[in-house]
Amino acid sequence: MTTDPSVRSSARAVLAIGILVGLVLAVETALSTPEQVGIASTVYYYAGEAALAGENVYAVSPPAYDGYTYLYPPIVVLAFVPHALLGDETASLALQTGLNVVAGTGIAILVWRALARRGVSLERVDYALVLGFTLLSSHAITQVIQGQVTLWLAFLLAAGFDALERDREELAGAAFALAALVKLFPAAIGLWLLRQRAWRAVAAAVVTGCGGLLAGALVFGPELTVQYVTEVLTGRFRDSTFDGAPDPDRTLVTVRRLFAALGFGPGLLTPLALLTLAPFVAVLYRRVDTDERRLAAILGTLVATLLFMPLQPLYFSLLAFPLLVLLYRLPAGRSRHLLVAGVCFTYAMFSLEMVVLTLDVVPVPAGLETAILTVFETVFTAILPPTIGMWLLLFACVSICFDGKTAAQSVPSPAD
Repeated sequence: MTTDPSVRSSARAVLAIGILVGLVLAVETALSTPEQVGIASTVYYYAGEAALAGENVYAVSPPAYDGYTYLYPPIVVLAFVPHALLGDETASLALQTGLNVVAGTGIAILVWRALARRGVSLERVDYALVLGFTLLSSHAITQVIQGQVTLWLAFLLAAGFDALERDREELAGAAFALAALVKLFPAAIGLWLLRQRAWRAVAAAVVTGCGGLLAGALVFGPELTVQYVTEVLTGRFRDSTFDGAPDPDRTLVTVRRLFAALGFGPGLLTPLALLTLAPFVAVLYRRVDTDERRLAAILGTLVATLLFMPLQPLYFSLLAFPLLVLLYRLPAGRSRHLLVAGVCFTYAMFSLEMVVLTLDVVPVPAGLETAILTVFETVFTAILPPTIGMWLLLFACVSICFDGKTAAQSVPSPAD
């Protein structure tokens, strides 16, 4: 299949911009907030040490990061025992960085393979841009800098979608469940499995997820699993929501933010977010008879999940598989314009602090400066630029579902 030159050019431009923004973000982080470098891998290091010592992994904080604790199910801490065995926080970060490079490369390989199944030929620059995007873009760079595990969750989701396309449902269900075991919200992809009637994948996901929790109870004792479910999991959700007007400097990209800014109490934020986003997912699931519509439904499910949950932009990497395939697959037109605009807006990691710093450098009359700050503070209280990007992506997915224009290549068989 020969890709429209304009489609290929826009895909390359979008990926290149994302990489450039990511590199700028990396430099900015190193200069202004160097304490963020390795913050997550350090937490994993001390959690691994606690597990080896038979201590409560949820009660340990790194000396330099008081209050930061391990937040995943008990069984997952076994993945961080190698970090502790290295005996050094720096070595732990190096290990985690290497693992993240493997995960990002794995995502890129799965995307290349998905495009090949669709007959989309890639040139060397495309291979490089896809790989650079999965590792260095603003969607991924924070995970690498902090030593997070989110890139591995993105890889598991990509592996699950790849397995579904190859009719390997059990593998897909297990991959999705492993991602959801670490961070609960990827379980929302189960909606797509139900829509596709992928019952073997659903069964594999249930067995894998429940098996992970059971294994944690057997290895570390039931008390730790109970603590995770009743304290850690609920505490993470409670601490990430809003009580009163949102802080404009708080980087949570969620529709809850708007409702909180409008004065709705914490008890109403979840149902209002659900009522707002559920119709979009329902529309996306009505017609999945083409490859583009299926990809749009998958991407829309993930975007709606991120908008529903009180999460930070670092989880944008979870969108990588459907997003990158659509960037190279979707023909020119309204839907593609929305998709490209949405991706570019997700790069806009502007904050109120950045506006203040800019006004300190750019000479502006005092009265105008106050007015500008007031406007930005009001807007950022209700919605952040990356959130606008998420909404544009969601509208792009809906547009694809109603768009009769599809790529020239026929839909690949799962067995291909």
